[in-house]
Amino acid sequence: MFDTLHEIDWAALGHAYGRADDVPAMLLGLASPDPGEREEALDDLYGAVHHQGDVCDATLACLPFLFELIADRALPDRGPVVELLTSIGEAGRHLVDEPEAESTDESTWRALLTRGREAMTARADAFTPLLADSDPAVRCAAPGALARLHADGPATLALLRERLPHEPDTEVRTALATAAAALAGRFPDLAGPVTIWLTALADDPDQPAALRLGAFARRARLTPGAPPADTLPTAVGLLRRIPADQDGHATDVALRILHRTLGDRPADRAALCTEQLTAAGPAPRRGGCRETGRLLGEVRGSFSELVALLGRRLADPDPTLGEAVLAVLPDLFRLAAPAADAVADRLATVADPWDDTHPDSGPDGRRLVQTLTRLGDPRALPALAAALDRPVLPHDLGFLVADLGPAAAPLAVPLRERLAGLPLDGTPRFDQADPLLTALGVVGDADAVPAVLRLLRAAPAGPLTDSALRSLARLGPAAAEAAPELRTLLAAPCSPHALPAAAALWSATGDTGAVLPLLLAKAADPSPWVRRDAAKALAPIGPAAADAAPALRAMLADPEVWVRVDGATALWHTAADAEAVLPVLTAAWTENAHTRATAAACFTAMGPAAADALPLVRTELATTRRHNAGFGSSHAIHDDELLLTTCRSAAEAIPTAG
Repeated sequence: MFDTLHEIDWAALGHAYGRADDVPAMLLGLASPDPGEREEALDDLYGAVHHQGDVCDATLACLPFLFELIADRALPDRGPVVELLTSIGEAGRHLVDEPEAESTDESTWRALLTRGREAMTARADAFTPLLADSDPAVRCAAPGALARLHADGPATLALLRERLPHEPDTEVRTALATAAAALAGRFPDLAGPVTIWLTALADDPDQPAALRLGAFARRARLTPGAPPADTLPTAVGLLRRIPADQDGHATDVALRILHRTLGDRPADRAALCTEQLTAAGPAPRRGGCRETGRLLGEVRGSFSELVALLGRRLADPDPTLGEAVLAVLPDLFRLAAPAADAVADRLATVADPWDDTHPDSGPDGRRLVQTLTRLGDPRALPALAAALDRPVLPHDLGFLVADLGPAAAPLAVPLRERLAGLPLDGTPRFDQADPLLTALGVVGDADAVPAVLRLLRAAPAGPLTDSALRSLARLGPAAAEAAPELRTLLAAPCSPHALPAAAALWSATGDTGAVLPLLLAKAADPSPWVRRDAAKALAPIGPAAADAAPALRAMLADPEVWVRVDGATALWHTAADAEAVLPVLTAAWTENAHTRATAAACFTAMGPAAADALPLVRTELATTRRHNAGFGSSHAIHDDELLLTTCRSAAEAIPTAG
């Protein structure tokens, strides 16, 4: 095997990490008798010659040897190699709809992708005999390779249909149907015959339920228009018939497709999630966790029973299911309330929530604590108190305390004592001090000011200084004794700490005259971030900062939408100029959905002056899809719920004040 492997000048080729002279060892590793070596070699090849789905000249040089490997039936673990080849061939598919390259580097990259796809298409017949391979993993991978790479769509469909009656493995049979659906995506003329075949498979009671579910899901995706009314009951009926030992990856993928098909029917999606969470096998239950998180991340509404069921899954003996639950619950914030008791009960069984040295030993205690703190649940307090006794503080302690809110008040003394005990015989450690400073600022512990000042005086210029200043700003008038240090920082207007020092000084003393000149200067700073911070510091000063109106009006024409929004908000609070403010905020509402909570808060403050914005607010409240659906942030649900709360306040304030 690989007779010509060393005839190639691999050092003259490149991959993601440099010269490709290490590729021969990777290829030989794929043929190793040791399973660990084979797995490591495959990982290395993905990372080097197919890094993030890319193709390089070393990738092309590997292809003949990879094809040689998958043809040798004496070798194990060839299925993943078939998948690697398929992925390489797929890498250039998107170029059909891409614009032409604009640079030499991009042109070279596109050429490599195209050559990779052409090379794979030219050799796609090599996957045909693998349909009858003795290894089920190879047979499972081969249909997808043919469907995605073979140039003859009708012939490939015929091969898939001919093979299915002879295939004994349910997972492979499902892969054959899946591949047919992929063919219909590549060859529109095949959509009709593929749909007919999938319908026959889905309706055939003699077929395995997993295959029928896979065929049903893909037929639904291929069928134009809204899914039929019986989509949910049919899917549920098939899912219930699948034995626990046959509900693997293929079933999970089929259920994903059905969730996407039911996209605008949240009640049906919730019912399907419920069915998955109570299914016999682990794969649907894990998928049910994921789909529950996706549903709540896309759709507004009450899903309390579904969330409560999700919480009950924490008691499942399967540790991977607990991981799946905790990948969802914390990001629900207040919507996780129906699961709070289950979370607290599970946390009570965890010896040390902060011990991450044994990740496979049980549930993620940190995520359990996070779920409770984001609910404002005081049952998180013992775990947070234990964190303060650890030699190294959890990096997110400050955020956890902030999420807990008023219920964190009992932590004030240990937080203060821990901050006061930090050694200052050298540069204070940011990772130790910042969580404490953040937490103390949120708790509002006036007695912590001396400890914060001690750290501020010892800290060199840098992030720790800003952290201490933010903490003092949150403490408000209780931090008045810090005024001399704050004025000293304010006296150096070019310092990066001058702006946070000004915010802290005004919060502590209300001395508008001392901070206004700096804030006016920063409002015209070249950095949009600095301009935004200046506007946000001016807003709480209110009419006493009326002299800032010209600078804030200048922000209304800023190219950055967030600068315009923050400038408009500050202009309302300082000068009450509704005529200038309202058009900016309503325009930003449409331009960037993420500005809506800030705008709605300003509408609430404006009252009747924001009457023209009321239709926007009412439309938002009537919309079922979250304004930031698909954004991918762990705070997306929280931010949308905040928007809804703020819009309700605005809707009440505008008519009432009018």
